Amino acid sequence: MIISVVSQKGGVGKSSISRTLAVEFTRAGWRVLLADIDAQQKTSNRWSEKRRNAAGIAPQVEAVGFSTASQALEASRDYDLTVIDGAPHATTGTAEAAHASNLVVIPTGSSLDDLEPSLLLAGELVERAGVPRERITFALYKTTSDAQQRESRETLEQYGWKVLPGAVPAKTGYIDAFDRGFCATETKYDNLNDQAATLVSAVYNLVRS
Repeated sequence: MIISVVSQKGGVGKSSISRTLAVEFTRAGWRVLLADIDAQQKTSNRWSEKRRNAAGIAPQVEAVGFSTASQALEASRDYDLTVIDGAPHATTGTAEAAHASNLVVIPTGSSLDDLEPSLLLAGELVERAGVPRERITFALYKTTSDAQQRESRETLEQYGWKVLPGAVPAKTGYIDAFDRGFCATETKYDNLNDQAATLVSAVYNLVRS
């Protein structure tokens, strides 16, 4: 099973969602590889090191950096699930990973500056990379209000795209958790954990269906 989390731009929650999925599927008993194919930043690799070095954080997540999507896809054969944390822009590797995936998650903020490039990426994956439209779903991340979340969801659905239920709001509690090696379901605040868990549960249901 392969899940690719990809984006057209940085700062929309791609790595945050990738890490959270890797943690929660590992917690559920899957053998998970978090494959970081962002050759320049390697943010998931650095986060995994923080998690390993911090006392008392479980479960541990196996994160590996790869220079190419092909290498990550080859390694995926040894795992129940590979979560591919793509580069923060559309690349040939993004298309290759998405084409091989059972599910493609495109995180997006709720501003037009986030929505427009996200919609562009989804269209390119279908039209140019041949990714089946039904394999693509959007995740609302860093939303700032219920009204903005609702409007963003309606916009995406008007274009015929699936959107995961729930949303992860822009809160410093998430930033603090990731800085310490935790994920979005492991913050100090139950309400933040619950909102992130809604997205994870929806992804779990999709890959199990």
